[in-house]
Amino acid sequence: MDDIVFVTADSVRADYVDEMEYVSSFDVETGMTAAQYTRPSLASIHASSYESVLTGRVKEPTLAEALSAAGYTCLGLSPNPNTDATFGFAEGFDRYDSFIEPGNRGSGLRQYLANFDLLRRIYYKFYPPHAKSENRPRDREVVEQAIEWFNAAEGPRFLWVHLMETHRPYGAGEDAVSEDLDQKAFFKPDKLTDAEEAEIDRKYRQSLQRADENIRHLLAEIDSDDPAFVFTADHGEGFGDDGYYFHQPQLRRVDDCLVEVPVVFDGVDADGPCSLLDLTPTIAASAGADVADRWDGNNLLETDTDYTITIAPWHEQATVLWQDFERRLVSRDARVTFEHRGDTAEVEDEVPEELQGQLRDLGYVE
Repeated sequence: MDDIVFVTADSVRADYVDEMEYVSSFDVETGMTAAQYTRPSLASIHASSYESVLTGRVKEPTLAEALSAAGYTCLGLSPNPNTDATFGFAEGFDRYDSFIEPGNRGSGLRQYLANFDLLRRIYYKFYPPHAKSENRPRDREVVEQAIEWFNAAEGPRFLWVHLMETHRPYGAGEDAVSEDLDQKAFFKPDKLTDAEEAEIDRKYRQSLQRADENIRHLLAEIDSDDPAFVFTADHGEGFGDDGYYFHQPQLRRVDDCLVEVPVVFDGVDADGPCSLLDLTPTIAASAGADVADRWDGNNLLETDTDYTITIAPWHEQATVLWQDFERRLVSRDARVTFEHRGDTAEVEDEVPEELQGQLRDLGYVE
């Protein structure tokens, strides 16, 4: 059985992937996200589940569980509080690290306040996403730890790494968009000058280039001759599209800039446009692992994907996008209920208090 390296990067738009020279050297397909921000999107990828979109939690069985049952040593590293074990992301992994700092607490009112523009403005003024970005590990540190874990593990190995520096503010220190410019883009995008728009665009492109180099470094340094390599993003990013910047999950947007992301299958015989829910059954099947009946995605080794569904949840409502790669049908701010073999799920977004401060530092007012 071949080793598998699965890399996700935060906030990578499909139409910016050319900035990633190494990733673009592979055949790049277009994938449609199942959600508009990190936690429900990544949860739905690992669980191949629409229920995970609505609940923001990984529904078992997971990709790692399937691969573990097939004999893989499973390793996961994701420096993002959205992917903490609290939400089920560690299930099936032999070693897992979300790099959560203890003691970072926040208010239980935070998510509620996100619904009110004035209160959100006040909150972001005092707690911008730069607040703790210097305290999170840089992507290169995460990659070096991933290499160490991988090379010490018994094969076959499955490695998942999530890269964070492509998320607003696109790095730390001098690499990042300044706090003043970030706030202006978030709250007054119509007031940005051409030079300011170009500065945000430049910082974002540079973050993609750094992510690309980190992926190249990862694949060069692991002791695996020819691993299967899969790459995608959790969602895209807005840069003035329809009048907003960044992905702002509380807006419940399902625009192309947010839902279209690059997908690479190398060593996995799959192609064509797809839903990101298709990744788990396709990777599992390629590795000879069982494809779970309850997974909602398609095994692309056997079935083409004719249409995709994206759900953008926030509190009790969600925007829903159905598309078949030619036509789009959008239902704005709907109440969504998901039923599967007797199980029912609705939109929920409760976050443990100990993680709320971490999410605040990423710009999520939760």
